[in-house]
Amino acid sequence: MELNPLSPELNELRNVIISSNLASCYLLLETIGPGKNGTLRYEKFRENWIKAYKDIYDLVSKMKPRKSLR
Repeated sequence: MELNPLSPELNELRNVIISSNLASCYLLLETIGPGKNGTLRYEKFRENWIKAYKDIYDLVSKMKPRKSLR
């Protein structure tokens, strides 16, 4: 895939986004990848992921929207 040329500022932002996504993918792979005993730890990862998602959802749902725009 070829990327379109951008201004230096936008190109830097695009590189940061790409790096962040690659780092996230690597961390996910490390988390669910085979452990020392050679088995995948997907179920444990899934449980932790769902718990974190629910915790964040609960926090965000308690937040109230701003009454005025800044």
